[in-house]
Amino acid sequence: MERPIFQPVGTPVEELDTPALVVDLDVMDRNIQTFQGYFKDSAAKVRPVVTSHLCPQIAHRQLDAVGTVGGIAVTTLGEAEVFAGSGFADILLANQVVTVSKIRRLCALAGQTGIGVAVDSPENAEQLSQGAASAKVELRVLVEIEAGMGRCGIASGPGAVALAQKISGLPALKFEGVMGSVPGPKDDDDPSQHETRSRANLQVVLDAKEDMEKAGLPVAVVSVGGAHCYTQAIQMPGVTEVRAGRYPLMDHRLKSFLPELAPAARVLASVISHPIDGLAVLDAGHKAMAPDQGRPVLDGVEGGSATRFSAEHGIVELEGDAQKKLNPGDKAWLVPYELGACVNQYDYIRAVKGGKLEGFWPISARGRLA
Repeated sequence: MERPIFQPVGTPVEELDTPALVVDLDVMDRNIQTFQGYFKDSAAKVRPVVTSHLCPQIAHRQLDAVGTVGGIAVTTLGEAEVFAGSGFADILLANQVVTVSKIRRLCALAGQTGIGVAVDSPENAEQLSQGAASAKVELRVLVEIEAGMGRCGIASGPGAVALAQKISGLPALKFEGVMGSVPGPKDDDDPSQHETRSRANLQVVLDAKEDMEKAGLPVAVVSVGGAHCYTQAIQMPGVTEVRAGRYPLMDHRLKSFLPELAPAARVLASVISHPIDGLAVLDAGHKAMAPDQGRPVLDGVEGGSATRFSAEHGIVELEGDAQKKLNPGDKAWLVPYELGACVNQYDYIRAVKGGKLEGFWPISARGRLA
């Protein structure tokens, strides 16, 4: 558990104790307004996925802006419980819930707030129906279609139609439609490759919708993810919502596909050593950056790059004029490569505005893995 040094509101950002997860509220609000603005006049709306930031304050700002369905998406039941307790009345748990104990918790939650859940097997549908009927609640259900992720989901076709029909006939379940997750961009993708693959994967979900409608089932919701394929999704008739998560805070991984958005979340680190000209050491290592999926990017130091991380140390290699920078006591900024893993290292966001601390925002759903 993180135990930060709580400094007073108004503290200049560079005086914060490090390592610190810092969010620039001005940049974040611009990102939200820009991205959600794309959905303002579209038939499809955005459903913010809060799993990347896990922070109710950010999610409220997302729903206060234009272009949303009025609800959020989560990935775990624990996240759903936290956000329901923070006043969110429309939550899609975009995942399967299969154990007896979790189904009980899900049904208890459905007695407090509107909640939907993904299903990809008839056995799970029966479990959910029994639990919901016993608890005297109704669960909204989306059939999850496998759309290229190689993860959860039933194949589009007769099996998906049969599952939707079964759900429609079970007590205490309300069949609402279909959902699918579209793979994100690969590091070596160019935009045309990504667009072609995204359209093909999105079409798999729309084909499932068409099959179900031909079988006489009303399909009110077609929910697809994520932020990287929004351009294709809003151009394809039938999509009703796009689940998108990283756009408020951004990260380096998504930046090339949403260049109009800027990193609002960065980690502030201190230089603790500059032992030779070509190397500086930061106090932000694996425990601060979670660089498993990719190295963070050193921001604002031309000729410097973050290259190696141990548990507590980040190694920066310096070339040219950068060799004269990043001396002990200096501060450095790192942009996470993958946002969700980095955010999950912290219990608090340092929210800043105009270069000064606005407050410590709890990352309330951190660690709610179950």
